[in-house]
Amino acid sequence: MAAGWFGCLCQPCFMIRGCRVALLPLDHGDCNVIRIFRHYLHRWSLVLLAVDLLLAIASVYAGVATRFSGWEHHDEIHGEMLLPKAIFFALVIVTSLGAMGRYQRLMDEGGSGELLHVGLSFVVGIVAMSMLFYVFPDLFIGRGAFGYALMYNLLLVLCVRYFFFRFVLDRDLLTRRVLLFGTGERARILTEALRKRSGGQSDCLLMGYWPVPGHPIRVDAERIIWDTRELYDYAEALDVNEVIIALDKPFPGLYLDEMQECKSRGIRIMDVQEFFERERHMILTEFMDSNWWLFHSDGLYREPWSEVVKKSFDISISLLLVLFTAPVMLLVALAILIESGGRGPVLYSQQRVGYGGKIFQVMKFRSMRTDAEQDGVARWAVQNDSRITRVGHVIRRSRIDELPQFINVLKGEMSLVGPRPERPEFVAVLKTRIPYYAERLRVKPGITGWAQIRYGYGASEEDAVEKLKYDLYYVKNHSLFLDLLVLIHTVEVVLFGHGASGPRPERTRQGS
Repeated sequence: MAAGWFGCLCQPCFMIRGCRVALLPLDHGDCNVIRIFRHYLHRWSLVLLAVDLLLAIASVYAGVATRFSGWEHHDEIHGEMLLPKAIFFALVIVTSLGAMGRYQRLMDEGGSGELLHVGLSFVVGIVAMSMLFYVFPDLFIGRGAFGYALMYNLLLVLCVRYFFFRFVLDRDLLTRRVLLFGTGERARILTEALRKRSGGQSDCLLMGYWPVPGHPIRVDAERIIWDTRELYDYAEALDVNEVIIALDKPFPGLYLDEMQECKSRGIRIMDVQEFFERERHMILTEFMDSNWWLFHSDGLYREPWSEVVKKSFDISISLLLVLFTAPVMLLVALAILIESGGRGPVLYSQQRVGYGGKIFQVMKFRSMRTDAEQDGVARWAVQNDSRITRVGHVIRRSRIDELPQFINVLKGEMSLVGPRPERPEFVAVLKTRIPYYAERLRVKPGITGWAQIRYGYGASEEDAVEKLKYDLYYVKNHSLFLDLLVLIHTVEVVLFGHGASGPRPERTRQGS
C-alpha cells in the first residue's frame, strides 16, 4: 500500500505549453489526493513539504558555512552533530509553515497572503526554536549561523513558492472531472459541496448528471445527460475521472455491469460518503446508516501498542506545554484575582461527559461571574454574554481558559485531541435527538479536536449536528498522525482564528 501512494507521488511528467512548464501527474484525476493513515491529503502538499524540508536542511549547512567561512577548522565546531541540528531546524520550520496553513491551502489567499503567512510562519518558528533550545541546548547552532540559516531558508521558501505556484501547480490540469450518477437530493447536496470545498476552491469539475429511470430530479435539468451511449462510453469520451453514486433510492442492479466496465477502464467509482470524507473531511450523518458505520468505522479499535503510544504522546506533550505556558497561566490567575478583587475561585470545574459516558470534572480558568448559573440551570452561552468577565473575554478568545485541562490529560480523563466534552445535561438531550451522537463517546474527549478546527465552537443543537459530522470523521479515522495534524492546525486557529468557520454569528461557546 505504501508503495502505491509513494509511486503515485513520484510519477510526474512534464509538458510544455508555450513558455510555461506544467507538472502533470500520469493519472491526474485520482492521484491528486492520496490517503495516509486513513486521512486524505493533497499530493502536491506533500511534494511542497518535502521540498521545504530539504531546503531547510540545506539552509543550515549554508548558514554554518557562511558564518565560519575563512576558518581553517570550522567543520570541527559542529562535526557530526550538524545533521541532527539541521533536521531539528527543518522540522520546526515545516511545522510552523503547516501551522499557518501553508500546506492545507495551496495559494488560496493569493501572492500577498502567501507572503504574509510565510513571514508569520518564520516568526512562529523563531519563537518555537528559541524556547526549544533551552530544553535541548545541544541542538543550538549559534546565533550567527542560526541567523544566516533563517535568512537563506526564508528566501528559498519564497522563491520556491513563486516558482511552484507560477510554473508548476496548474489547477486546470489537476482538476478531477466528475460525473454524478443520480439526480435527486443527494446529487443536489453533492453539487453544493463541489461548488465550494471547505478550505478553498474544489479540485472537481462537474460534468453533469446521469439520470436513472424512476428516480427523482432535484438538480438543474439543463445539466442532466440524456445520451444514448452506454455510461462507460460517455464517461470515457468526456475523459471523466470519477463517477460518484448519489442515489436517493437503492442502486439498480441494471447498472452493475456498466459500473464494473467503468472501473476496468480506470474510472473511479465512489459513493457520497467517500466523496465527503475526501473533499470535506466529514461524515454526512443524514446519509449514514448503522450497516455503513459498522463496516467502515475501523478507527474504533486500536491496538494496545497504539494506545500506549498515544498515552505517552499526551503525557509528554502536556508536560512540555505546562512548562512553556506556566508564566502565561500565572498571569491569567493574577488577572482573574485582580478583577474579582480577590474574591471567587481562579479555576472553575464543571461536570463533563467523557469516554464511554463517564462523568468527570473538567478544569478551566474562570471566565464568567461566580453567579453565572446560580439557579442551577445549564445554558448555552451567547454572543456578548453578560455573564462573561472582561478577563474572560480575552482568555476565551485566545483559548487560554482551556490550559488547566492539561491536568485532565495527565489524569487520563482527556486526551490532547478528541471530541470536545459536553455537559451531561446537553448530552442527555442530544443523544435522543441526534442519531449516532453517542458514537463520539467511544474515544477520549480532547482539549482540541477535528470539529474545533474545522467548524469551531458550537452553541446550539444545530451546531451540535454539524460538529458531529467532523467528530465522526475523527472517530472513524483517528490516529496519531491525525492528532498531529489537529495540533498543528490548532496553532493557526488560536493565533489568527483561521481554519475553523465557527458557529453562526449569534452564538458563541457553551458553558463556562
